[in-house]
Amino acid sequence: MKKYMTRLAAPLLALVLLTAPASALTVPQALELLEENYYYGVPDAAYGAATLDELFEILGDPYTGYMTAAEYQDFLDYVEREVNTVGIGVTIQYTQEGMLVERLVDGGPAQKAGLRSGDLITAVDGVSCVPADESHRELVVGDEGTQVALTVLRDGQVLRFTATRRTVKLPNTQFIMLEGGVGYVDCNSFGTDTGNLFADGLKEYDSQVNCWLVDLRGNTGGYTNSALDVMAALNGPGRYVYLEDGDGEVGGYAGYDARLTRKPLIVLVDGVSASASELLASGVRDTDRGILVGSRTYGKGVAQIVLDDSSAPAYFDGDCLKVTAHRFYGAGGSTTDRIGVIPTLLVDDGYAYAVAEALTGGSEETSSLCVMPGIEPFYIDPKADEEVIAALLSSLSPQMEVFYSGGVFNLCTPAQAAEKLGLDYDSRWFNDVADSPYANAINAMGTYKLLGGTGGGGFSPKEQLTRAQLCVMLARVLNVTSAGTSPFSDVAPDAWYAGGVNAMAELGLVNGVGGDRFNPEGALTQEEFLTIMGRTARFLNFSLDEYGGALENTRLPAAVQVKLSSYSDWAWNSVLLLDAGLETALNGRGTLLYAPFESIDPSAPVLREEAAAQMYSILSGLDILP
Repeated sequence: MKKYMTRLAAPLLALVLLTAPASALTVPQALELLEENYYYGVPDAAYGAATLDELFEILGDPYTGYMTAAEYQDFLDYVEREVNTVGIGVTIQYTQEGMLVERLVDGGPAQKAGLRSGDLITAVDGVSCVPADESHRELVVGDEGTQVALTVLRDGQVLRFTATRRTVKLPNTQFIMLEGGVGYVDCNSFGTDTGNLFADGLKEYDSQVNCWLVDLRGNTGGYTNSALDVMAALNGPGRYVYLEDGDGEVGGYAGYDARLTRKPLIVLVDGVSASASELLASGVRDTDRGILVGSRTYGKGVAQIVLDDSSAPAYFDGDCLKVTAHRFYGAGGSTTDRIGVIPTLLVDDGYAYAVAEALTGGSEETSSLCVMPGIEPFYIDPKADEEVIAALLSSLSPQMEVFYSGGVFNLCTPAQAAEKLGLDYDSRWFNDVADSPYANAINAMGTYKLLGGTGGGGFSPKEQLTRAQLCVMLARVLNVTSAGTSPFSDVAPDAWYAGGVNAMAELGLVNGVGGDRFNPEGALTQEEFLTIMGRTARFLNFSLDEYGGALENTRLPAAVQVKLSSYSDWAWNSVLLLDAGLETALNGRGTLLYAPFESIDPSAPVLREEAAAQMYSILSGLDILP
């Protein structure tokens, strides 16, 4: 199967943060700073650390650590991500037919030599690039001033060009106009100047653009303020991030700049997109500003502060301490911590860019397929590769509208569209849930690969759910696992469910049944299940967490107690949070319960279909899923 992979012809940058064997910062000083700033709280064992290495090993936080002056400068350079590289100045796709020239750096060697977007490089200095892969990039880069011979296929003709390699400056944010009025923005990092670069590009090109395509793939983050500036440029002034400190205090932060575009927006993300990239992606999602295409993001929902000689001059002289100080939440109040940002269209990384191209390449007059993954209709490029269309159809959930035109656009399912187009595609919908009252919710969860089936394309919706099965399902949704020691004597380290059970216990979402036991094969009752789901909702959204905390400290009115009287009192707060939290805490409509309150028997067993529906109800109610 063909894969479409986009790579910039520039060296890969990586930052390795090493703890120096000796430093100006002492362990007591580090502990003092951690006590004041560290989000998770300093564990008792840390006070016995003899060295900084030992201290940070005890913390176990990959984002907290000491940097020497040289390492700190490398860190700052990495965040800025302005790259000077020697090459020919092209962005390429590796395809089976060669290196496809996607974009050219304005004024770069390739452009001066005569290459164009859409050219297919089939050989470099006589060495074949068919099929192309990452190794062929080394043929293009080289020493300053050297020449490279390029064999190019263009419109069926073989052409030859000679380009002289030179240093090409690549800012962390680049704007390139593509065919069809698509404005492509390659944003590699959120440096100090990213907001200005973004604003300047929007002002220059927006009048020429029909749709913006912002690429955050590989963007590991940067400065929060820069991401806020970009979000404001796309959507106008607004509060787009909330930061929670170690004391549980939450503060909102806004972008204040004017909106610079109202054009449709597609954002590309992948598993490396993290931190400030997730802030921007969640802002686009939560405000319905556009759609996200690609794979689930990294899940770095914690923010760091850097203590250096400007913020703590008594401790540092060029060196610094980077400390996890906050957990962050997006514009809708939901965190990206661990769960990441799940894109609107979950597409294999090898197809993400091509799917985005297909979404922007058609029109009502030329297209036979139209999809509405968000509030904007996207007419699919009639010239798009069949495999790309198949990947797009696989990513469509039941909540998204699909239209096929044989002259007039008519509503259909992805399977019906595939049949009309004569395509084979990999449906993520389950084949045994059509009669379930929760079919759409189950299939949505399947579309986003948040549920595993039971074999043969089925889900077994009527099967009862065990305690272990719920933990494994929920761990998949939250994107967590644990290889640590289990707190339960009946959860063996090699049990298939150990990672899920232990992860849920570490997050405080599940408890044992007494005597250090978990009873993994035991059946769940509805009230046990809803209690866990209420805790999950609180884990995901700070407004629901505040509401849940208020419920714990409030005597419920008599009428509410009567309503909840069939439930054990330990389940009351979670059940009430799910029933009323959407309206009371989030000013929304409806409920987070998967079914009407009156229809749920608290002592009844939980079915797989009910668990899937409840998880989807929370995720969709919090706008984590459409």
